[in-house]
Amino acid sequence: MRVSGSFNGTGATVYLCLGFIPDFVHVWNLQGTQILEAYWNKEMMRAIEVVEGLQNSGASSTISALTIGTGILPYYGGTVLTSTTAGTTTYAEGVYLKKDDRDYRYASAASSPHGLYDAVSNTIDTWTLGTASTHKGNFNADATGTYIGPGSPIKIDGRYYSIVALTAGQGISSEEVTLSHGPTSGDIEFIGGMYTTTPMIAGEVTLDGFVLTNTTINVNDAQCAFEAGTYDR
Repeated sequence: MRVSGSFNGTGATVYLCLGFIPDFVHVWNLQGTQILEAYWNKEMMRAIEVVEGLQNSGASSTISALTIGTGILPYYGGTVLTSTTAGTTTYAEGVYLKKDDRDYRYASAASSPHGLYDAVSNTIDTWTLGTASTHKGNFNADATGTYIGPGSPIKIDGRYYSIVALTAGQGISSEEVTLSHGPTSGDIEFIGGMYTTTPMIAGEVTLDGFVLTNTTINVNDAQCAFEAGTYDR
């Protein structure tokens, strides 16, 4: 098994509840001006010097050993969260994070299959390409920006792209949206959240995954990405 995902940096310890214990983890800060990454695999637990992995950072690509309390380790779930242990549960925050693959392009709770929505007036269902060379265009409605924004996956005519620039409260006017690459005008079938994860809340039971204590990578409000998986046995 091998998975990838993203989360908003918290600047504090964060638990990524994947549903399995990974054998390896790689985490990147996507918004640093220089390389910022940490990586770990289960064999590193054999040595105290790198028990929580290695960090690669800076213009000179400095490699640092991640000792106890400074990196990545497996996290064994099964904890029933309380309001205290769950911490802040606002979207893009949180201590314990789970997978989020909901479609947020709706304009009301009634029209959304899960009750959450982020369109200002109408369901966002149309993409109009403006300038192909810059991948800019617009939607048929503005996005509030609570869930939809830079980092959101978007499916247009059966193909997935990512939103890389969009100001909250905008989207309907010409070239207010920039995508990762430029599709022609078409039908929007899905828009996910800015992150593939969402905070767990009180009463939920945490799943297995990994814990990230490194805050050099996990910078507050920075888009972070990860991949994790298991080795063939």
